Amino acid sequence: AEAASEAASQGREGESDATCAAADTASALPWPWLSSPSVRGDAQTPFEEVIEVKGPQQIEAMRAACALARETLEVAGRTVAPGVTTDEIDAAVYDFIISRGAYPSPLGYMGFPKSVCTSVNDIIAHGIPDSRALEDGDILNVDVTVYLDGYHGDTSCMFLVGRTRPSALALVEAGERATQAGIAVCGPGVDFRAIGKAIAAVAKEANCHCSDLFTGHGIGEYFHGAPEIIPVKNNKDLGLMKPGMTFTVEPILVENRDRSCQLWSDDWTIQTTTGAWTSQFEHTVLITEEGHELLTGPTIDYKALAAKQAPRKSSRPQRASPG
Repeated sequence: AEAASEAASQGREGESDATCAAADTASALPWPWLSSPSVRGDAQTPFEEVIEVKGPQQIEAMRAACALARETLEVAGRTVAPGVTTDEIDAAVYDFIISRGAYPSPLGYMGFPKSVCTSVNDIIAHGIPDSRALEDGDILNVDVTVYLDGYHGDTSCMFLVGRTRPSALALVEAGERATQAGIAVCGPGVDFRAIGKAIAAVAKEANCHCSDLFTGHGIGEYFHGAPEIIPVKNNKDLGLMKPGMTFTVEPILVENRDRSCQLWSDDWTIQTTTGAWTSQFEHTVLITEEGHELLTGPTIDYKALAAKQAPRKSSRPQRASPG
């Protein structure tokens, strides 16, 4: 999500270890945030305000980065199970991305300390992996972005932990439908506002609030750029979609039309104040001459992965409070 960046994990045991490992990796792999993790965000790009239309070589590079992002997301999903910590998911993601000669885009982005976002239950966005063990009945979003050969690929999916209550499963399914509805309208000559309108219809039907705190975004050699993909009904004229444009569609639905939110002291994690649960899916989309291409598709079969989970006991501590 553009408003605050992605969260991620690095696959080491403490923040000091993560910092050291990040520095070691930076010397061996392309470091997307210039020369050090202290750099804030993307290097200056002309596509912060202007929507880029990519050429054939750029599109092929995007396909490769997005395919790796999708593969990484499945690695994360196969790690999810009762008793597993989000730190362990982060470690699996970090190790897999590095093994493929790529870099986890969130790590060091605007100071973000991890390689992936893990948003559990009532976390709206940008949850930072930690030592909390996942519990039977939890749901979580894992948000992955990889940097491969100079291009970013961005995707996320909900995952089920053990036995999920019917209302939570319905929320997850609604989040998937909302994302699919927003993508379905994409094509050459389509007004960008059509995405928010399509998503809003699904959210209303599911009795959910679609958060307007975060938007989708343009993506390419930059992590975040134009256009801003607003997931709600809006009057912002961004023009029409053209072949060669790439951007993410990533609505966040909150159950019971709940609009509450609070920012944790880590300056990243956004949580509902009422305990209302959330659901988000994300894909990177390419506009083509004929319509659109789902660069990070297909969506992970999260139900099939849940059915294969092997529960394990853990005495690890619970997730920290907002503090």
